Amino acid sequence: MSRNSPGTFYNHGNSLQYIALARAADTAGLPAHEVTNAVSNGSLPVHEVSGCKCVTLADLLKLKSEVAK
Repeated sequence: MSRNSPGTFYNHGNSLQYIALARAADTAGLPAHEVTNAVSNGSLPVHEVSGCKCVTLADLLKLKSEVAK
């Protein structure tokens, strides 16, 4: 994705893309309760970027593949 959409952040230092937690479920196409459960049980780590709680895109896609099983 060459252009960031609202709620996305890119860290050039570690080359990771972050998604705002509020947009994570919509971005991954998952029900919101799946993302909430993953954050609660620690399987989806939350990071703070510019004061916004975010998850990495890689972690979100990993969660999506786990939920699809």
